[in-house]
Amino acid sequence: MKLWMPLVACAAAAMVLAACGGSDNKDDSPGVGAVQMKVLSSTSDYVSGGDARVEFSVDPALQAKLEFWLNGKKISPTLVATGDRLQGLLSGLAVGPNLVEARYPRDSGTTATYPFQLVNAPISGPVFSGPRLTPFECRTAESGLGAPLDADCSATTRFDYFYFTTASKFTPLADPLTRPADLATTVTSEGKTVPYIVRVESGTINRSIYRIAVLDDPKVKNQWVSTSWNKRMIFTIGESTGAQYHQGVNQVTDVLGNTAAQLALSGGYAQIISTQNVNKLNPNDVLSAEGMMMIKEHFNKAYGVPRWMVGYGGSGGAIQQMLIAQNYPGLMDGILPNAAFPDVIGTMQAVSDCRLLNRYFTANPASDAVRMAFEGFAKSTCATWDKGNGDAIVADGGTSNGCGVNDKTLVYNATTNRKGARCTVHDVNANSLGRDATTGFARRPLDNIGVQYGLVALRNGSITTTQFLDINERVGGYDVDGNLMAARTAGDTTAIRNAYELGRVGSGAGGLATTPIMHARVFAEVAGDIHTAYNDVQIREKLLKANGRFDNQVVWVLPHPQLPLFRGGNAADVARVTAFVNAVIAQQFSLMVQWLDAITGDTAPLTANKIAKYKPMTAADACWGLDGVRHDEAPTLATANVCNGIFPKGLSPRLVAGGPNSDDILKCQQKPVADADYLPAVFSAAEKTRLNAIFPTGVCDYSKTGVGQVPLRGTWLKY
Repeated sequence: MKLWMPLVACAAAAMVLAACGGSDNKDDSPGVGAVQMKVLSSTSDYVSGGDARVEFSVDPALQAKLEFWLNGKKISPTLVATGDRLQGLLSGLAVGPNLVEARYPRDSGTTATYPFQLVNAPISGPVFSGPRLTPFECRTAESGLGAPLDADCSATTRFDYFYFTTASKFTPLADPLTRPADLATTVTSEGKTVPYIVRVESGTINRSIYRIAVLDDPKVKNQWVSTSWNKRMIFTIGESTGAQYHQGVNQVTDVLGNTAAQLALSGGYAQIISTQNVNKLNPNDVLSAEGMMMIKEHFNKAYGVPRWMVGYGGSGGAIQQMLIAQNYPGLMDGILPNAAFPDVIGTMQAVSDCRLLNRYFTANPASDAVRMAFEGFAKSTCATWDKGNGDAIVADGGTSNGCGVNDKTLVYNATTNRKGARCTVHDVNANSLGRDATTGFARRPLDNIGVQYGLVALRNGSITTTQFLDINERVGGYDVDGNLMAARTAGDTTAIRNAYELGRVGSGAGGLATTPIMHARVFAEVAGDIHTAYNDVQIREKLLKANGRFDNQVVWVLPHPQLPLFRGGNAADVARVTAFVNAVIAQQFSLMVQWLDAITGDTAPLTANKIAKYKPMTAADACWGLDGVRHDEAPTLATANVCNGIFPKGLSPRLVAGGPNSDDILKCQQKPVADADYLPAVFSAAEKTRLNAIFPTGVCDYSKTGVGQVPLRGTWLKY
């Protein structure tokens, strides 16, 4: 099997032609008539769909004489002049490299020619994500877009109109030129009072079904009027984690259908969703970044370039935001990753450990205190991971849900169909993790060799040496199909290195250093919620390690609306907590808007200092108690403070095994077993023999970096 690895790395933060190895756009001897070109809709190497929004800088006195040529043929693009700038769409690009020339004819006083290169990909993709996932089933019909037009699951673009009624609900508007009697108005963030009419564009890009919703006040049918849009954009990303071999399903009303979307649309913000940007369908951040880039590029060409775009979403939606911001900076100007996990591969460690430990305790019941000593998390959290989410993340070769495909003959079976689709997070990320040359399966970074489960509890006397030895002797691991086995799991060292180097592990590096990040977490660990608050601290530790600072990150912790019921409250308490939690979440969005408006209002280069300079004063770490009182405190794990008293954080199995708070070691370096590491616990001679048999190659040495733990190679990697 061919091992696909990145071909190109470039730091393309600004959307200019020079990005990703393109021309530098500069005349070698600039003078009268010199021409420069900037691509506004994307980077020059990552154009798609056959056209690009461009801007030429040229002396106004010579603009009328300038000619444009594309691949050796003269063209006449429609360009609008503003001062020394000409801006508009450049169409007719061929797939692959394109030569764009700005030429002066002989009678212009100069005969200079200014060449530029644009690299165009088809609207169906791919651009930089590499070989595609196969098999792949279309879902255009299920999404109301009719039968697919081709093997790339394309559909005809359509436009629907909705209006918000005076009874506070969206209703279809069959004729966008009519104004129903119950049509409500809304006031945008810019203070404009406009009809509350929303135009929804539906289509397919990069095998994904997208929906774009934006305020409109149509005067001519099928012609968009932009006066209501506030030039700001929200890309909402879906939750969970899974590995499915199909296009995904959404409906036209999904882009309108929640409170957050309605608040955004009413303020004039454009709203985007995409099936590819739902982590339950697609836990491949390279592919999700590519889809986001292409949809954003389409928006830039069809609607105009926004002042900024922010990511929004929780859980798996937070994972995509964190990794896209890290690995493909500039796509999102800020992120709102609520109920955050830092990544999939690292989170998989906790999930896989939980499954192993839960299976042990199911067979060998123990008290909640003993379970927590090994699991780290609050009561029933590991059981929740195991029963509800383990298959989707640890992955069992796809036999549990059939990869989401209708044709189950396409799915892997260890006995009857070893060439079938494997529904593992690893297999959908094979372009970066690599493939095993013998099996053809994706290389797997999962590992628990040398991990001493419960080590911290043994040292502090919470468990006995017998309990420690028994679990570590019997905890086991996973075979290649995700089935439990007696032996521990040995991670593939190539996959481990690739996971770090290519950004599948969240490191806090790359674009995260200069991205405003605001987390909000509703706390429900007391009920076994898997969205554990230690992740906020883990992310902070990674930012600190990578950048020496973390002042671009804000962490808010709030009570879950159902939390009062677990603490003796009643329905009235639930209603009160729900109201103030919603108010705080709205405040979070408002502060992010304020932050991004200030940043984008300053034309100086984007730096960490610039991000910190414009951070709003009230955008500070805090928690809110059940009484609605705010407490300004930084997120920590062990500190005895107000917020930890209200919301006691669980840890992860690796942290209570002695791992670092960054929880970023996929495979540990090892050291020999030593008596001093367990004090004050003392093993008998027989127990020492057993201990050495459990760890024949040694135990984890967390004072060292992990095996293959290398820095991020770069951003905007191409596969």
